[in-house]
Parts: sequence; C-alpha cells; structure tokens
Amino acid sequence: MSVYSYFPGCSLSSGAMEFDKSFRLVAAAFDIGLDELTDWNCCGASPAPHHWGGDLGILLPARNLHIAGSSHDSMVAPCAGCFNRLKYAQHELAHNGELRRRTERVLREPVHYQTEVLNLVQLLNREIDPGDLAGRSQGRLAGIALGTYYGCVLVRPPEIVRYDDPNNPVKMEPLLKAAGATIPHFPFKTECCGSYMGLARKEIVLQASRRIIEVTLECGIDALVTVCPLCHQNLDLRQQQINDAFGTDYHLPVLYLTQAIGLALGFSPAELGIEAHLNADVGHWTLRNDDQ
Repeated sequence: MSVYSYFPGCSLSSGAMEFDKSFRLVAAAFDIGLDELTDWNCCGASPAPHHWGGDLGILLPARNLHIAGSSHDSMVAPCAGCFNRLKYAQHELAHNGELRRRTERVLREPVHYQTEVLNLVQLLNREIDPGDLAGRSQGRLAGIALGTYYGCVLVRPPEIVRYDDPNNPVKMEPLLKAAGATIPHFPFKTECCGSYMGLARKEIVLQASRRIIEVTLECGIDALVTVCPLCHQNLDLRQQQINDAFGTDYHLPVLYLTQAIGLALGFSPAELGIEAHLNADVGHWTLRNDDQ
C-alpha cells in the first residue's frame, strides 16, 4: 500500500465534506493510504493572507509542508486552491533563503518543505490503473457525457504548479474514460468561474459562471466534473442565483472527480455525498448506477 500525507484543508472539512467523503472511499477502494496531517492549519487559500502581503501567505502553507515532510515523502491536497498555495510556498522557500530563515525562526526548527506535493488528479493517475478501473466500473457511466472543468489554480501559474497543459489540460480524461464516460470537447475547461469575487462583486461570478454553464450545455454535456471546492460552489450553489439574475433555468449537476469515479465503482449517491449538491439529480445517478 502506498501511503500519502493527506491535507484536507478547510473546505473538505466543512463546506465540501462530500469531497472528503468520496475521496476516502475511492482511496480505500484502490488501497491508497491517507495519513491526515496532525494539527494542520488553513493553507491561506482564502483571499486575505496572500493578498495582504508579508510572510503570512507563506508561513501558513509552510507549516503544513513541514508537518507532512516530517512523516512522508509525498502529500496530497485534493482542493485545487490548497494545492496551489502549497506549491507556491514550496517554490518561494526553495528560491528565497531569507524567507526560509524567517520561516524557520517561526517554526523554531529547520523547515521540511521539500516533500512532494500532489493534487488529486496526479495522485489518482499515479495509483489507479485505467484497465483495472475499466474492469471494475462495468460500464456504469456508459452514455453519460462529462465535462472536465479544471478551473484556474490547478494548472496555473505553470512555472509554479508545473502540472499538465495550462491552456488545455487533459489529465482527468483517461480516468473518466476508463470509468466508461464520454468526454466531449469542452473549450471552457480552464475558464475562470469568478473565483473569490463572489465576496465583493457577486455579479462578476454570476456572469462568469453562467457563461461556463451555457457552453457546457451547448456541448451536450450531462454534468461537469471538478476538483475545486470554490469552483463547485460557484457552479452549483449559485445556479439558482444565476437563474434569478438572468431568467435562465439551469439545473446542471456538478460532481467532484472522486464522486464520478465512485459512481463508476458502484458506490451509491448517498455514500458519495451527492445529495449535498443543490443541482444533483440523485435519482438520475441512482438509476444509471443500479441499471448496470
């Protein structure tokens, strides 16, 4: 069994607990060990720490890197925002000796920051054999068109995260195809959903997210798949706000990648926490799953 340090972050421990739930189920199904960091703290992915300037935006993720680096060679951060902040801190610590010394004064010991940081898609591609997944899925997602929505921070800035193609990422596709789904061309896979602007300029988020949903439906996609809790919030939670603002009638399901894979493995929507989504037609997913 491969064992990874696991950083759930704030979202998977609160507003996106169904992401954590489905990830743990999929990890266990493929014998992937997750060792949750002891006494982890917020990584600073919320706007304030890294917009204020100063060291706080580095110190917060650096402490988590330090905890992980003291126990395992690799860590996984399923939340795209957490992954981005951890990679950024790692980059800054590696290239700024004075910052590293200041961080060590705060931690009161040499900082362990060089542990390998993986996002969820990286981890699953490393640990799941597509042939094995295809055999175990038994075609449960056959006939379902899924759109892979990567968002901004999973693949950008490329010089920091160094993962996939920042303009046309493709790493989710082999997993979902192995699970039996159809993956249509989706030109908005990295289009910004509005990110944190919902806190100050909600109209920007509604406009940006509306356009993504509109293009999704134009592409004949049944559901979007993401690994970013903030993207999920803007594209799922705000759909009724979009409908109210623009007179639309969208009810597009938005799944986490681990929920889509979990459905392919035969887990029920309830086990995967899909009922927590505002636009999840649980009956639809149950029917597709149980018919196989």
